[in-house]
Amino acid sequence: MRFLRYNILLLLPLLVASCNVSGRLKKANEAYEAGGYYKAARMYRNIAAKVDREKRGDIYFKIAEAYRITGNPTQAITAYNNAIRYKYTDPVVYLYSAQMLLMKDDWKKADVEEFEKQIITYCQLAPDDPRGKVVEDSYKLIEETGKSLTKYKVENINGFNTRYHEYSPAYASSDYETIYFTSSRPEGEKKRKVYDVTGQKPTDIFVTSLSKTGWTKPASLEGDVNDVYEEGSCTFDKSYTTMYFTQCRNENHESLGCGIYMSKLRSDAWGEPEQILIVHDSLVVAHPALSNDELTLYFISNMPGGVGGLDIWKITRSSDEGMWGEPVNLGTVINTRDNEMFPYMRGDSVLYFSSNGHPGFGGLDIFKSKVDSIDGSFKKIINLGKPINSNADDFSIIFEGENERGYFASRRKGGKGGDDIYSFALDIPVIEYFLTGSVRDAKTNTRLGNAEIKLTGSNGATLKKKTESNGIFEFRLSTNTDYIAVVTRDGYFAQKSKRISTKGLKESKTFTDTLYMISFEKPIEIPNIFFEFGKADLSPESTTSLDQLITIMNDNPNIVIELRAHTDSRGTDEVNMNLSQRRAQSIVDYLVMNGIEEIRMEARGYGKSDPRAVDQEIAAKYPFLKVGNRLDDSFINSLKDEEQKEICHALNRRTEMQVISDQYKPYE
Repeated sequence: MRFLRYNILLLLPLLVASCNVSGRLKKANEAYEAGGYYKAARMYRNIAAKVDREKRGDIYFKIAEAYRITGNPTQAITAYNNAIRYKYTDPVVYLYSAQMLLMKDDWKKADVEEFEKQIITYCQLAPDDPRGKVVEDSYKLIEETGKSLTKYKVENINGFNTRYHEYSPAYASSDYETIYFTSSRPEGEKKRKVYDVTGQKPTDIFVTSLSKTGWTKPASLEGDVNDVYEEGSCTFDKSYTTMYFTQCRNENHESLGCGIYMSKLRSDAWGEPEQILIVHDSLVVAHPALSNDELTLYFISNMPGGVGGLDIWKITRSSDEGMWGEPVNLGTVINTRDNEMFPYMRGDSVLYFSSNGHPGFGGLDIFKSKVDSIDGSFKKIINLGKPINSNADDFSIIFEGENERGYFASRRKGGKGGDDIYSFALDIPVIEYFLTGSVRDAKTNTRLGNAEIKLTGSNGATLKKKTESNGIFEFRLSTNTDYIAVVTRDGYFAQKSKRISTKGLKESKTFTDTLYMISFEKPIEIPNIFFEFGKADLSPESTTSLDQLITIMNDNPNIVIELRAHTDSRGTDEVNMNLSQRRAQSIVDYLVMNGIEEIRMEARGYGKSDPRAVDQEIAAKYPFLKVGNRLDDSFINSLKDEEQKEICHALNRRTEMQVISDQYKPYE
């Protein structure tokens, strides 16, 4: 959780005032009060044995606090014991010492005895502080359920984690195959200076995507989001084109507070962030979480009017373009005198968050609470248990939609270093749905690469991918959702798939489909267009093909076409030209009557001037014809069989469409 979490924590009121001393002690106190815990702890250690004994309790307490806030319980325990040995007077030293003991990996008999001594002492000295009871209840929870595991399987994600800090994962696409997360790794281009809080680089937001070989190497976001300050803990709207994220600013060793900012995705980069103004500077406003309907934004803050240290609050609006209202505290069911952080709203009804103020297994634990559908209040909170929670800090959980799997962050033993991102899933057979297939040329059957497929779901999600060079594509599908795929490619008509549905399915399934695309580089015959002999009136049998043409025009709103009518060679040139022109116009009139803009069509009669050339399809159907034969008068008259001549005349009588532009702009 590092940087962003600790930068947030440093803004909380300090429990101990700084001593008015000079020299190195004064500099250490300045670093501590500015939130430079890593730097301050090092400086305090170097001078602790050199100051007067009556001042050592204060120094060791600050060392312990620096370790506690930055997530180092073992060092904190030692420092708290030293503070107690040197008669530190505030009883909170016993509370924090007991809290750190809960976070130890392996408890021994001496640890139990020390814990009991510390918490009993604190409860005697501060009987009205509910935090003592919380720590006692946490110990009971560990004793009663510490060895009982839920059915979740938890794994460290190699592709995400380094020896630095990685936390706050967030899904950045509706197929759950793109994830943003916060990290202090040094790859961020704009940050080189080590941060005094933990001795590492300030955090940036990174992105990784799932490929066939696993998660891609994380990269710093393109655009204006990552800056010289600390960024992290982001959330998205449904379209994944608006991002809310936290930014904490620190200049000249002075914290300027943390705020929530919004950025819009423009092309492939994030635009200039705009701050969501909730409270004045120098306070904490962080860890945004957007509700499913995008009308409520949850966040954490230490603003006045809260219950304890960091509380979870919310603001609401009446529409997705409306103004945010006043902050509302979620109340004492959720918030405690300690810290509640990293809210996450799953669907419309369950809030997940992390807290060190409710009974848990040590450090921050992950909890959930159901929202009352009537009055919006929160019901009793539930600890997610082990192995999701551990004796270390566990936080920033996300779920893959309705599936019982996702990611969270933890500082538990066995990680890569610092805070790591872990996956979790119920240890039961995973039900998954996929759509796989290929895109092909309808005439040649060749596979088409670089075709864009847009998959639209009834759940509001839209997925986009381009086919590989071999025309292959694959999508992961959500549960209880209907889908339609539309494929587009330069030089081809858009093509829709049949409806695909995962509704009612109880087992994993892979759907397969082949999408055939029709090229419009050459004229395309419109089959089954019939006219009465010598007239331009469309027969009722023609409507099926014409309605299909209407569908093509609606699915391809950027094309302009020429409707071409051809006659056979019998009759005069003038009569045939006039007849074919009127027939082409009849088709245009039909399409206009059915909602197609007239400006997108041109009617042109060719009479008998453009005899058909025989292609492979016609040659296969009529063996007496060869590929390349042109059915002009010379060829037809060379035939001895009258039936064959009539077939050639019939082949010449045809209606075609030719795309003459694909740059039409419907709204310009």
